[in-house]
Amino acid sequence: MLGDFLLRYWKIILGLGLVMAVGGLFLQTSSPILGKIVEFFGFAFVAVVAYVLGYKNASDEAEKQIKAEIEKLVKQDIRFKFAGDRAIKNLKAPLTGKK
Repeated sequence: MLGDFLLRYWKIILGLGLVMAVGGLFLQTSSPILGKIVEFFGFAFVAVVAYVLGYKNASDEAEKQIKAEIEKLVKQDIRFKFAGDRAIKNLKAPLTGKK
């Protein structure tokens, strides 16, 4: 659920994080504590978005490789098709929260 939200609005969250991170640097001249807090949360937003996008890209690439291997094995035996479908379904489950 959180992964779906982040994937849907990642551009907005990334922009907000960058603005907060840079804005925190300028706030440190007037209020050092507030500047550090804003900067910390800005970099935290950027890091979370980078992690989710990296996980999404890695899972997509793994899904492609699994499908390619399963297609080779299906030519030998139909049981491999069901095992491959189950593996891809379980690969997607942690990101989307659905099974």
